Amino acid sequence: MTETPVHHLLPNGFELLVLPNRAAPVVAMDLWVRAGSASELPGQEGLAHVVEHMLFKGTERRGPGQIAAEVEGLGGEINAFTSFDHTVYTLTLASRFAEQGLDILADAVFRSRFDPAELEREKLVVLEEIKRGRDHPQLRLSRLLFEGAYRVHPYGRPVIGFEETVRAFRPEDCRAFVKRWYRPGNMVLVVAGDVEAAEVARLAERWFDGGPRGRPRPIPRPREPRPEGPRVSLEEREVTEAYLSLAFPGPSARSPDVAAVDLLAALLGQGEASRLHHRVKLERNLVRGVAAGAYTPRDPGLVYASAVADPDQADAALEAVLHEVFRLRHEPVGSRELERARLMLEAEFVYQRETVQGQAEKAGFFHLVLGSVEAEERYLEALRGVGPGEVRAAARRYLRPDRAVVAGLQPKGGGLEPAGVARRVEAAAAEVRRLHRRSVAVRREWVCHRLANGARLIVKTNPHVPLVAVRVGCLGGLRREPAEKAGLYHLLTRTWTRGTASRNVYEIAHAMDALGGEVEGFSGRNSFGLRAEFLGRYAEDGFELLAEILAHPNFPEEEVEKVRQDALAGIRARRDNPSGFAFRRFEAALYGDHPFGRDVLGTEEAVRALTADDLRGFYRSAVRPEELAVAVVGDVSPDRVIEFWERALEGVQAPGGAPADPPEPRPPVGAVHREASPFEQSHVVVGFLGARITDPDRYALRVADALLNGQGGRLFRRLRDERGLAYAVTSVCVEGLDPGYLAGYIATAPDRAEEAREGLLAEMVRLAEEPPDRDELERAQRKLVGAFEIALQSNQVQATQMALDEIYGLGHRHLEAFAARIFAVDAGAVQQAARRYLRAAHCVSVVLGPDGAAG
Repeated sequence: MTETPVHHLLPNGFELLVLPNRAAPVVAMDLWVRAGSASELPGQEGLAHVVEHMLFKGTERRGPGQIAAEVEGLGGEINAFTSFDHTVYTLTLASRFAEQGLDILADAVFRSRFDPAELEREKLVVLEEIKRGRDHPQLRLSRLLFEGAYRVHPYGRPVIGFEETVRAFRPEDCRAFVKRWYRPGNMVLVVAGDVEAAEVARLAERWFDGGPRGRPRPIPRPREPRPEGPRVSLEEREVTEAYLSLAFPGPSARSPDVAAVDLLAALLGQGEASRLHHRVKLERNLVRGVAAGAYTPRDPGLVYASAVADPDQADAALEAVLHEVFRLRHEPVGSRELERARLMLEAEFVYQRETVQGQAEKAGFFHLVLGSVEAEERYLEALRGVGPGEVRAAARRYLRPDRAVVAGLQPKGGGLEPAGVARRVEAAAAEVRRLHRRSVAVRREWVCHRLANGARLIVKTNPHVPLVAVRVGCLGGLRREPAEKAGLYHLLTRTWTRGTASRNVYEIAHAMDALGGEVEGFSGRNSFGLRAEFLGRYAEDGFELLAEILAHPNFPEEEVEKVRQDALAGIRARRDNPSGFAFRRFEAALYGDHPFGRDVLGTEEAVRALTADDLRGFYRSAVRPEELAVAVVGDVSPDRVIEFWERALEGVQAPGGAPADPPEPRPPVGAVHREASPFEQSHVVVGFLGARITDPDRYALRVADALLNGQGGRLFRRLRDERGLAYAVTSVCVEGLDPGYLAGYIATAPDRAEEAREGLLAEMVRLAEEPPDRDELERAQRKLVGAFEIALQSNQVQATQMALDEIYGLGHRHLEAFAARIFAVDAGAVQQAARRYLRAAHCVSVVLGPDGAAG
């Protein structure tokens, strides 16, 4: 349990906030600086973000790349982000390394060198990041929305800056920015986890004392004038769907309206029972996705809704979203609907407490923006006190049609145009008013039990967080999917939760929201199933609902059709995600006619042909008890859980024998596949067939992957840091019941695509000739083990690991042996695995680039 927060102020004004938590031997450190992009002067756009990057690029004591390598060598994770108001440096480690973590953070923020050559290389990386933002529809849409909402206020400028400003930055610009803003009195260090507050305070005084005192004088921020009518920004892009965002000027985090506005946003578009999801997606099927939220930073924020729709339905989708938004101004909110939203928001706070990272982030926000950690409890008290009248008053205050801001991306030749969208906003508001007037007239006990029908039940108790996670795993997925029915498992699992013998999709959604949780199907390369999570006090109700979905689905025709349209849209939208699309092409080239080479979404032709009867028949043969495992992790009684699932799954049986396994994939002949794409960057994937889940050398290959990826890895150091080829470069190790793969990925400028491809290949095959030295090997091992143990804080991650390990034949307690098997890998084993798997003759490369640049 988290103990009382301890606040400590150093003589130089540096603030320390410690949240002791003994649940796991992990510590999170978040160093907040009260300076973000809104602290920049004209011509400095993007400087706060560049400084954030450069703080990892060398100090007086550590050279470029050493900070990331040192953290990864401790099994930890280091990252940072820049927002409008703050820059935050985050570090997560095993708590035994807390002192090293404090040393690293202090060295970075107080003693960075800003080497000119390193700055030039990092500017190239940031410029690639800017291009990446233009390639991704959702990032570009967000930029358009904020530009429209904030024409005067600095929130309208992109945090990442502009190409012309980034190119002009010099080391002295970075040093001047740090000198002004990175003062001890302008910083707060939040430490959450398995630590003693007094010891952390002692260490903080050692590492963070000294420096100039006082806070810098803030830059005055202009007040954003209120819109005098709808503001509309539309762009035509190389996209397959229409991306829409609608926003209204909202309150700041300090406003007394925040709780009511958060509830309003949750009612509108959070959860499957929300108004937008229920009425716009489920009932009318006008969108592929829809959501709403409240952005409440230091200065006035936004209340927003967003949707993704087929271009032919974009106008109808926008109209439907507008109607639901404006209805909240006039219609009273029902008490059950309000309680559902309130429970959902409260549950988010509970879930965030599950990890020390979440605790540190939440505490830092409340302390810096609202003045104290105790502000969180004041917010929750306010949330509990909001009634229907306050929600309606907030809607009338903020959801005003004359202040609407609309942004949209559409394919070339799309039917939306700014004047028409502005008229649509005004018309929707008028129509709702007319209709309203008319209507007014870490280690816990666990058991593994085989049920009577042959299924396995795994229960692990964890009383520290009042949450329960369940994972139902079955053998199947791509590996068992008939080629002529490509997409069958995806369609089945997405429809699985949309109707049972006694409940329709809306009743299921309402029931799960009332439990403060969620349920969804999943399908992958080797397995499929269900996952659910809910508050612990509703565990029995959650089990009842999940068991009903598992054992008695009815796959209603109308829901199958809605999911089919979503799947078809998803298949078409694959091209909108550059890295994902590049990997799809790589997998197809690597695996040939093996099922792993197919898209889990299927093909348009096959998905169009699937019927509800196909799903019902396939479900009866695919859910086989002898190949099924249910894993439950949380604050539960194992005996009661066993009793329930024995009864609930008693009638689940499957006819006939299990399907035959597919032939193993043939080793590919080395080849380079080039394809033109509409992206600004070239996206390159280079890879090889890898290990099976059951292969003994899978651990050596995982270590090889850890040597390559991450900020301290060989790919990052040699291709990004030393050669400035890209912002994004990494490697991926995928395993399966059949051979997986090890692949490298880089996004780079088109004129450097071949150089990047050759660089990826050279670094990967070099592992066979240049095994790691002792320090490099130990860093990679600690990185893998540390990241694995940090992830296991989550009940859902534990449930997933246990269920899938059990059905894959590894055993449900395999996670306990992971660390020992990784630490048992030596340099010779890595070299041997590289020689076995990473052979240039069997390398497959995919290069996607702008028209004419792909060769």
